[in-house]
Amino acid sequence: MKDNKSLFQRVKLYAIPGLITCAVIVFIYVFKGIWPFGANRIDYFDNMQQVAPLYAHLWDWMHGKASLWFDWYTGFGTNVSMSISAFSMLSPFNLLLYLFPRTLILESISILTLVKMIFMAVAMYAYINKKYNRLSYNMKVVFSLMYTFCGYTVLYGSCFTPWMDIVALFPLLMLAYENMMQTGKKLFYIIMVAIIFIINYYLGAMSLVYIFLISGAYVLLMSKKEKIKEHAWNLGIGTVAGLGLSCFVLVPVMMQLSGSQRGGSGQGIVSQYIGWIKSAIISDGQMAAFQRWMMLYGMAFAAAVIIMGLKKFKEEKNTIRYMISLLLISLLPIVVEGINLMWHFGSYNGYTLRNGYIVAFTLITVAAYFAQRMFEEVTADKKQLVKQLVIFVVAAAVYAVIYNIIPSNDIILAAFILFIAIFIAAFIFYNKKLKKDGIGFDFNTIIAIVAIEVFIGAYSLIGPPKFYEYEPYQYGDYVQAANEVKDSLDIEESVTERIVNPDISLNANYPLILRRSAMSSFTAALQSDTQSYSKKFGYSKYFLWLLDSGGTVFTNSLFHVTQAVNVNELDSQMYTAVRSDGDYTLYDANYKLPFAMSVNKNITRQDFSGNWEDLHNIFYKALTNDTQDIVNGMSYTKKESSVIREYNVRADGKQAVYINIVDVNNRNTDANASWLISSMHIYVNGEAVLVPTLGDVKNTAYFTDYNNNLVYLGTFENENFTIRVEYDDPWYLKVSEVSFAGLDMDKMQSLVDKHADDYCETSYTSDSLTVKLNGSGVNNMALIPVVYSDNWNVKVNEKKVKAKSVCGLFTGVDIHAGENVIEMTFEPKGKKAGMLISLATLIMMIASALILKFTKLKVPALLKMCAAFIYLELYNIVIVAMFLIPVVAAIPALIYQIVIRLMQLF
Repeated sequence: MKDNKSLFQRVKLYAIPGLITCAVIVFIYVFKGIWPFGANRIDYFDNMQQVAPLYAHLWDWMHGKASLWFDWYTGFGTNVSMSISAFSMLSPFNLLLYLFPRTLILESISILTLVKMIFMAVAMYAYINKKYNRLSYNMKVVFSLMYTFCGYTVLYGSCFTPWMDIVALFPLLMLAYENMMQTGKKLFYIIMVAIIFIINYYLGAMSLVYIFLISGAYVLLMSKKEKIKEHAWNLGIGTVAGLGLSCFVLVPVMMQLSGSQRGGSGQGIVSQYIGWIKSAIISDGQMAAFQRWMMLYGMAFAAAVIIMGLKKFKEEKNTIRYMISLLLISLLPIVVEGINLMWHFGSYNGYTLRNGYIVAFTLITVAAYFAQRMFEEVTADKKQLVKQLVIFVVAAAVYAVIYNIIPSNDIILAAFILFIAIFIAAFIFYNKKLKKDGIGFDFNTIIAIVAIEVFIGAYSLIGPPKFYEYEPYQYGDYVQAANEVKDSLDIEESVTERIVNPDISLNANYPLILRRSAMSSFTAALQSDTQSYSKKFGYSKYFLWLLDSGGTVFTNSLFHVTQAVNVNELDSQMYTAVRSDGDYTLYDANYKLPFAMSVNKNITRQDFSGNWEDLHNIFYKALTNDTQDIVNGMSYTKKESSVIREYNVRADGKQAVYINIVDVNNRNTDANASWLISSMHIYVNGEAVLVPTLGDVKNTAYFTDYNNNLVYLGTFENENFTIRVEYDDPWYLKVSEVSFAGLDMDKMQSLVDKHADDYCETSYTSDSLTVKLNGSGVNNMALIPVVYSDNWNVKVNEKKVKAKSVCGLFTGVDIHAGENVIEMTFEPKGKKAGMLISLATLIMMIASALILKFTKLKVPALLKMCAAFIYLELYNIVIVAMFLIPVVAAIPALIYQIVIRLMQLF
């Protein structure tokens, strides 16, 4: 039917859902005092600790101060190819970042989220308006706003805003898919697939899985048999072409992922699959369970309409089967963990349903299908609608006031019960209204109840919710603190002059904020062995964090750490205070080595599998040709009681003493895998030793998630002292292994003096490093403290050479006697190949379009038949492996878990 509305009228219809969204979000920001209407922020968890620092890197790139693909500042040089996609860095929404000052990037997340949610409303309206055009306008708006304020958006938007970019664009992807299935035109779909994968490969892949699954249900249940070949061909060609266009980003992402610490478990696919099946039933804690079921929040009206529609049209067998198939595809991951794991490609951490936007989309679109057939003539009375709007505003204001005066507390279970009760109550209300009034139901009242229902969820969850219990890393002012420290202490920016934050009070990604190189990193995809080797050197390890805590004066010198910034006062033996402001002090390191040094290339043949003492001595001897060790065990006598180990220790000469305690059953796992976590206190001469951790720089309980390796006990010279370790429980003594050793500070000083006059000059760009140093017949390898990977192109005196990885944390380059000019240039592995694939795809698309336009050539029927055969066989395999087997396996798994819990009770 021809649309006779003017352009202004059409724009107005599309604008209203966006304007309503804007008004609600601004209302929430004002009442909760969220920036720019107050000092509070929307962020917590990953938005604070990962997203904002990486957006600082993105801001630098947009302003010509960084490479898109590489970051000099974290992890001794980090490939950020995967982060480009995992954090949606190339999303068009991020163009807004260019307009914000760099110091307000964290605050700007509230504005970015607002813009994305406005776009969600408009995009979802566009989809519903196109597919369900006979729906009344008011109902289209209601469904659009239900998507915008769905549980997924309000729950995850404040803690990981990059996913909101895909949620905003997903209706357009589905609109493109629907258009292709109906008309056979593929260009819109190809473009949307490419955009989605350029922005975020992870959610892009989930979105394609969804399209694959629902397309199969469609061709098998709703499409004419003769159309199956056409649908399979269009879907296959469109998807492959879209992926091909995105390869300039996608291939470098996959190349980095395959060689990173996230790149797989090392198990075969069969073993992994069996593991997924064993997890066929949910066994979550309160927080994970809360996340699962909150995906349904705000969907009560959709659920009521669906149930009514399934009953009303039960005689239309294929339609009902198709709708039920869509519901099962989206809802089964909530209750069957095996399916959920496969949606997440094997594992997930922290976010239980990362594809939860698909749940909301499916419920809304299925409801819209039935609503179009049942309530086509339903409209809202304008006068009554104004009345309901007033009621909504009053109710919203009352809830906001009540919420604001409730004290923050760990009441996640109570909140869970509240949201479930709201959903159930709303569902019962909608169900009764629909049954009672039929076609003439009171749509004004329903609009008001839907509005109140979704508002309660939005107000409660946008910004840090009051009913969460926050770990220190989930909520804090680390980004602002780093910005303030940078300015107040006048910390200079540098790629090669490195810094440490020993008390980790600035979290892990502070180097991105300071623009000052450091070991510290949490940028998603380090090289596979970087973290393990840093642990061998004595630094702490947790999840995907690379941490400043731990290490020694020798390792810091080796990695060319020249300064430290800290809240706790640092030992004057190791650091000299430069200036202080507020809680923080900037220090100069007392022991410094050149950025790069020449050593004998035999170092690459050394065995680096030993402990921290072994590695220290290997590198010390390589730098000095000394036959003696720099780190040695110390003489002591030992006393032990039920909960105490006490060592009377003798320091011969001047020694910096470091201690480490490990769980003998969990040597290489994270601290939280051990009973020993935070169960010990260390005393030196009766004084408690600080073990700083995130959120508590004065902590004394060893070990912690963020400080679990070497701890500096002090420097002692020709004296006796006592080390006492106290345990919380006698049992802990049986599983703990205590080791400590002294680092010879006279040798350390001699080492620094020996290399004080070494010739070493460095210069750098955003993706390259030039090092000038001298070599000799003996010292014929440059040892450069930059993590080596295949992404580096290395030249020596303008001749390309093959560099080597040394102990996972250094790049080793063969050099000649005399001066050497070493040039290292970063080029993401797969970037050229990806660009060629993207270009070839574009050329083939243009050529195909021209051929089809100017000739009568058609795709051979045999090709379409083959496409249909492959598609249907693959679909059968996926349905059996991804749904049927996990559902069947869930039954005995549930029985087993019930039996186990009953046994525990009795």
